[in-house]
Amino acid sequence: MREILKKYIDPKILPFLGLGIAVQAPINLIGGSLKLWTRSSGLELATVGVFAAVTMPYSLKFLWAPIIDRLNLPWAKKMGCKRAWCLLFQLGILAGLWFISFLNPLQNVWPLFIGCLLIAVCGASQALTVDSLKIDILNDSELTDGTAVKEFGGRIGYLGATAGMLALSHYLGWNAAYKISTIMTVIGIISLMFVKEPISKPEPINFNTAIKMPFMDLWNRQSFPMLCLFIVLYKLCNGMLGSMAWPFYHDNGFSDLDIMRVSSIFGTIMTAMGIFCGGIVLHRFKFKPLLFTLGCIEILTSFAFAGLAMAGRNIPLFVLVIIFDNIVGGIGSAVWVVFISRKCSRAFSATQYGFLDALTMIPLTLLGMLSGWLAQTLGWIEFFMLTGLMMVPALILIQTTSLIKEK
Repeated sequence: MREILKKYIDPKILPFLGLGIAVQAPINLIGGSLKLWTRSSGLELATVGVFAAVTMPYSLKFLWAPIIDRLNLPWAKKMGCKRAWCLLFQLGILAGLWFISFLNPLQNVWPLFIGCLLIAVCGASQALTVDSLKIDILNDSELTDGTAVKEFGGRIGYLGATAGMLALSHYLGWNAAYKISTIMTVIGIISLMFVKEPISKPEPINFNTAIKMPFMDLWNRQSFPMLCLFIVLYKLCNGMLGSMAWPFYHDNGFSDLDIMRVSSIFGTIMTAMGIFCGGIVLHRFKFKPLLFTLGCIEILTSFAFAGLAMAGRNIPLFVLVIIFDNIVGGIGSAVWVVFISRKCSRAFSATQYGFLDALTMIPLTLLGMLSGWLAQTLGWIEFFMLTGLMMVPALILIQTTSLIKEK
């Protein structure tokens, strides 16, 4: 245990804890917290729903990834290409949060939307740049530890942007809460100063260097179409379940307080423990058995939710399901990010990681729009059984193809 902790506090690894906090905070600050703020301010539900559109840049960030890979900002000569971009995006998030903290949602709908869109664009770009930076400066062993530390920081950022914002808004009001939330971005800026990136001169930006070379590199190193199919199929089960979890808790009779205590706070702690465990197992097992085993467990998780749907409002069972789901989810998150990262070349890290990550998000965004209809049509029990069975095609690909070779 002492050796593991020693690796996590390595000067190359530890800054990703603060960067993880800064990466995870923006999407939650313009997600659930924003919806609660706007609704409690008196906005109609239809208008509140429109604000969900501001998170779209998180699915589209791969479109501008080649610019991050290939274009040097003026201060990159001293900081490095990716660190320079990251600082720019962090300052954009800081400006956006400070701007919306002075607004009244009922009186300033469009300025609030524009401010949140700025936060989303900069937040999505920061997330991409930090993951790219992690791939660029860490070797394979360090990448595993760096991912675990970053994902652990992400859980802290999630807690701060959800439960923390609820507490602050209760005592100080939403405007003050959003001003204080800028601290999480400041932590990211400070952490970035401790990251050491080699200074390099990027190639000129053109179609060949920005688009053709990154994708030809992926194509030549592995079965590219099969890899894309596997990435989409593997994340469907967990994504479909997660998109309807909170509406299910509500329909199953759990109060808002139950959901906050068990799912938000306790569940986040369990996820953090899972991420820590994921960093350990990645050093001891290969990807193929890990991904296959985690896939099988995710099927059982979906069936556990079906069992909770049968039981109704059963707090002890709710706690057990959350423990199971979040620990497995934390392990799976660490394993999956490292798996995707190792598929990327350092020469094209932002472009390749942005594209592969988008493969996990865009289908979920599109199918997520159908998840409510499926749950309503099938019922909760059958819906969760179906989400579990969605994992089966991905498990077949793991066993029948040579996609997964790396340790």
